[in-house]
Amino acid sequence: MDAAFKTMAGRGGGQIINVASVAAFTPRGAYSAHKAWLVNFSRWADLHYDDVNISVQALCPGFVRTEFHQRGQMDISGVPRWMWLKADKVVAASLRDLDRDKTLSIPTARYKVLATLAQYMPKSIVARAAKRGR
Repeated sequence: MDAAFKTMAGRGGGQIINVASVAAFTPRGAYSAHKAWLVNFSRWADLHYDDVNISVQALCPGFVRTEFHQRGQMDISGVPRWMWLKADKVVAASLRDLDRDKTLSIPTARYKVLATLAQYMPKSIVARAAKRGR
């Protein structure tokens, strides 16, 4: 990644979108721990490289209709329809937030609410809800 930053800085700036997840805000093992690291790294990089005109964003979608779950052989049968997002809408929201210089992009109001609740509700409630999630 260092090479990307150096190249962008030499060209006068650039933009990076790191695909994280709303799982970053829940205790869900290695996956959510990695996504939490990516959110924090993106926030740091956005601040650190601001002086060379490089913007870094952490995109934190929820469930997106892609081949991700199928390739991971994950059971998604219990995920309600209202939680699914379309990939093109996620991309559009991320790019809109990037244009607005937002370091964190959480597409849709429903996932913004869920991410906020996950950060501020009692840990025991968040852990129970996360355990039921996929």
